[in-house]
Amino acid sequence: MSHVSILPEHFHIPMAAEKGGLDHSNILPVFLMWIRKQPHLRWLSLILLCLLFSLMAILAMPTMLASLMVFSPMFPYKAALSLAEDRTFHIAAFSDLHYGENESSFGIAADKNSAALMHQVLSQEQPDFVVLNGDLITGENTFAFNSTRYVDKVVAPLVQGRYRWASTYGNHDSKFNLSREALYAREKRYANAYTEHGPAGTDGVTNYVLPVFPRNTSGSGQKPLALLWFFDSRGGSEYQSLPENVDNIDNHVSTGTVTWYRSTQADMQSKYGILPSLAFVHIPHLAFVDLQAQTSPDVSGPRYPGLNADVPLAQQGFSNTGSEAIPFMQALLDTPGLHSIYSGHDHGDSWCGRWPNSTLPGYGVGGGNSQNRPFLCFCKHSGYGGYGVWNRGVRQIRMSFDQSGAMSVDTWVRMQAGTIVTAVRLNETYGEDVYSVADGQ
Repeated sequence: MSHVSILPEHFHIPMAAEKGGLDHSNILPVFLMWIRKQPHLRWLSLILLCLLFSLMAILAMPTMLASLMVFSPMFPYKAALSLAEDRTFHIAAFSDLHYGENESSFGIAADKNSAALMHQVLSQEQPDFVVLNGDLITGENTFAFNSTRYVDKVVAPLVQGRYRWASTYGNHDSKFNLSREALYAREKRYANAYTEHGPAGTDGVTNYVLPVFPRNTSGSGQKPLALLWFFDSRGGSEYQSLPENVDNIDNHVSTGTVTWYRSTQADMQSKYGILPSLAFVHIPHLAFVDLQAQTSPDVSGPRYPGLNADVPLAQQGFSNTGSEAIPFMQALLDTPGLHSIYSGHDHGDSWCGRWPNSTLPGYGVGGGNSQNRPFLCFCKHSGYGGYGVWNRGVRQIRMSFDQSGAMSVDTWVRMQAGTIVTAVRLNETYGEDVYSVADGQ
């Protein structure tokens, strides 16, 4: 009795080595072609076809589930940000990660070190939320075909740890081969990315606000406990503009964005009353310069602990007076309940201070009553790309709320070595209280 081969030698299922699995798109056509040549096996072929469809569904399931878990288009709704059980909200602010810098030489090792820092700090701190506060990528060192793919590397530790995050973009996030719009489109593929695109009339991309709600709330129709404001200080160069990587974008929060902020803040205050808030913007404004000059040499001392190695620091605005940033500064000062503002950009600074109550000649805007002036804090250079050889770390911010909704803020820097430095409470006596001067260096 002759033996009939059900799957002859010339029949094979094509593989897609570059995808690490079966090329599902080619299985069915090949199989149907084989069936047409085997009329004597029609019924058996139908059974095999059913089995094949079942196999394809099983093989595709992990990819489908991964897509649903990681990427956002299927899930436009995001869970509300809310307090932990102890009525706190803990933010880890990574700044100046600078992925993709000099990828032909030290950049690959630098990115691995940055990823290791992110994994380690996240494991030690386990925050409720993460902020990526600008210069995610060193855009001028990337190629057009791979520039936005660095987003995947930047957020990989967050995705693996199932952390939610939001971003501001920095001056190095707009360069000849990298645009803010493309960066945002790539980032928004992830379901846990809370980054939003600013509305029409704003400039840059990352101008938006996120509310923080009481514990165990959906957020729908309920009053927030606090607000997180995000601003795009822009800078860098236009995508594919010549000459390459010559900065031609204004490096300050625009007046259009200020108009949106004032309007949105007024609407929210009308609806909810005065809410405590924090603000994140990559490039510091001139009040940071003023504070650094007025408190020198006390900045980095026991009353204002932290690294103070970028002197004078680089601020928003192209002119010496920084007049371009004054509308933004005034809007911040006019905001009731604004507690503190967090910036990066200057890799050698990591201190906090109160907005100064007077300004240097020709600089910025003064602060008025001390209790109404927000605190100014640098994050900490977190990435191994970017200038500077200072030890890396990550700014931590813990917002605590009492039963009445009043907020207090503690902040510290977690160094990659595991130590905690510059742990302070940003309260009415900050600037008088004495702290350890250890800055992790």
